[in-house]
Amino acid sequence: MDLVASLRTFSAVAHERSFTRGAERCGQPQPVASRRVAALERHLGVSLLRRSSRKVDLTAEGERLLPLADDVLSGVERIERAFGDAEGLVVAVPEGVEARARAAIRRGLPGLRVGFTVADPPEREVALGTGTAALALLPTAPDAGEVLVPLGIAHVDRRPPATFHLDRLRRPVRQRDLPARAVHLLAEDDVPAVRDPLRTAAFAAGLRADQVVVGTPPAEAWTRVHEWDDVVLAGAAEARREGVAWSPLATPLVRGYRLDGTGLTPDQHRALVRRLAEGLGGEVGRGAA
Repeated sequence: MDLVASLRTFSAVAHERSFTRGAERCGQPQPVASRRVAALERHLGVSLLRRSSRKVDLTAEGERLLPLADDVLSGVERIERAFGDAEGLVVAVPEGVEARARAAIRRGLPGLRVGFTVADPPEREVALGTGTAALALLPTAPDAGEVLVPLGIAHVDRRPPATFHLDRLRRPVRQRDLPARAVHLLAEDDVPAVRDPLRTAAFAAGLRADQVVVGTPPAEAWTRVHEWDDVVLAGAAEARREGVAWSPLATPLVRGYRLDGTGLTPDQHRALVRRLAEGLGGEVGRGAA
């Protein structure tokens, strides 16, 4: 068994929550991806993924392995860049960039061996600062953003409202024994331009301070959507990937990104921004060159 190849496939499938998209991300047929993950499970003697007809979820052992696998793959990428004879360009991106967009980025940068590091915002900034990545998509205020992603509420309401008002999170009296419903703010949106207006809107809706939860790990946040009827502030593409409903928020909020780093011509930079926007289900903002 090729351990690195198997870890790379497992990481892609785990991040994408899909064997199909994970296989596309690795540039391999889906049956090959399935065999590699199965071989890794046999090698480690544990079950890493729970497969269903709609999506893939991580087991407890899978959750434990994923950050370790990503660390190993990051080290492999550094070795390949240091000793490979082809010119390489690593782009640090959020988890939500679709496989189709990554493929389009590679096609649009001929002559470069393009790789991707998927990480949270602080890790992307560190990757750029240490040279692990040549480019990084980093959070910024929407009015300065090169990439803009409209945010709304991801939820499991059977009848999704046309507009989600946060006062919907107040439980009726008959459910007073259940935990309070919360709105989870992921690391991507833990910035003043999003966090502060969300808290203001929650206060105006009569929610308690502890009903706005900041920094919940993504796997836990999405689990609580199904477990306790919580909601997640997210883009429509993220909600679709998790198989839940999405409604615009009554208080419009937008996630902003800027593309930092060097190694591209202005035309290449603009093309990369455009494809990243498409891959995140967003649009090009005014901050784009």
